Amino acid sequence: MIKWQTKIKKVFQQFTVLVWAMLLSNVVFNITRFMAMPFMAIYFNEKLNLNPSEVGILIGISPLSSLIFSILGGRLGDKFGVHRMYSVALIVPAVSLVGYITVPNYYAIAVFSVFAGIGWAIYNATSNAILAIHAPGSHTEKIFSYNYWGINLGGALGPLIGVLIIGGGNYEIPIGLFAFVLLLIAGIMFFLFRKTKAILQDRNNIEEKKDMDVKGSIYKQLFKDRTLILMTISSFLIYFIEAQDDTNFAQFLNGSFENGVQIFGTLVSMMTGIIVIVQPIMAQYIDRMNNNAAFIFGNGLYFVGFLSLLFLYSQTWSWYFAFALITLGEIIIAPKKQAIMARSAPRHLKATYFSIIYAGGNLAYAIGPWFGGLLLTHVGVNYLLLLLMVVTAFQCYVLIKANRTYERASKSKQTINEA
Repeated sequence: MIKWQTKIKKVFQQFTVLVWAMLLSNVVFNITRFMAMPFMAIYFNEKLNLNPSEVGILIGISPLSSLIFSILGGRLGDKFGVHRMYSVALIVPAVSLVGYITVPNYYAIAVFSVFAGIGWAIYNATSNAILAIHAPGSHTEKIFSYNYWGINLGGALGPLIGVLIIGGGNYEIPIGLFAFVLLLIAGIMFFLFRKTKAILQDRNNIEEKKDMDVKGSIYKQLFKDRTLILMTISSFLIYFIEAQDDTNFAQFLNGSFENGVQIFGTLVSMMTGIIVIVQPIMAQYIDRMNNNAAFIFGNGLYFVGFLSLLFLYSQTWSWYFAFALITLGEIIIAPKKQAIMARSAPRHLKATYFSIIYAGGNLAYAIGPWFGGLLLTHVGVNYLLLLLMVVTAFQCYVLIKANRTYERASKSKQTINEA
């Protein structure tokens, strides 16, 4: 018993209270997010009497707004301070969610959706930037691995809780609860940022950024940073692969198997289950792996998964086998990627870096389903799988190149500091 208490104590002592608070808030955020957001389309359809076309437009406005304002969101975070903007980023969508419930007007909801998208863009950039700023260098992979696990835990629990709440047909309750939780997190974290004097760090970063602005070197730095460019390309590639899951693979399964919908639902549950169960265990070992070895092994699992489907896509079991491999590959790659992103970005530009990199992912989600759908419709699933194998191989090359570029830049900075 004492040994277990000692081990637990050591785990909690690895990170600061602020890091643990961010990780916990992200878990709560994602549970309530997945409790409400998956049912938003049904709410618009049934409660507001909108047709499928109108619902589709409303659902698409927020992610489109996030894509357009993603880089601006990162710049706002760095300009005014990521700790301050984090709370603002949560308040804006909370107000928009309340607007969904209280103002049942199509055009008003469209406007609320635009502001919600802007809020999510700022939130994504600032939340990752805060974790990156306060992460101890030796535990960066572990922190982002835990954060990744928390997102998937929310994806597993949120819809189940949402179904229980909506059982009586009241879709407003989970939406209202999500808005309340956003406001609660914003208030608690703002208080904690002040208590830990993290907001004072914002001021120092802003002053440092002003000095860089005077020299006119920020945009030069962004466009000359090869690690940033390569990580943005990598983000596009991996999200291009993920974009096929919920769209084209789901449609292929539905059209190829009698119980295709059930197979797809089981696949999603299996993938989530693997991440929730395996991720905490693998997190203890992933941060010890060499980055290049992790990228080769992780992408190798992706490649083997798609290769097996190329020859066996007509067999139900092959989809479970392939998606299990792909999920394990994702578990290995994701924390390593985020750690490089966190370490390579200058302290006063972390939100900007994250926003640029995630803009690549947003772009992939915008065009990935369309391009994959063209292949699936006109030439068949074989060619889509071949394309994904090529994308996987190229992604492996890009990640290794990004890691080497980052390591060279780090050694160069270390040499300059020692001199």
